[in-house]
Amino acid sequence: MARIIRCECGYVARGDTDDEVIAAIRSHMGTDHPALLTSVSREDLLGWIQVE
Repeated sequence: MARIIRCECGYVARGDTDDEVIAAIRSHMGTDHPALLTSVSREDLLGWIQVE
């Protein structure tokens, strides 16, 4: 099953594993929301993952 994280801006990060979806959302955050990279932890992101 795919894992997703939905960003407030509408972007949806997808991956087959937790690590893949976290890497995808961190990449998005780096380009669109760079201030969040320092304030959002891996543990926070793990809590945002939804299984599709």
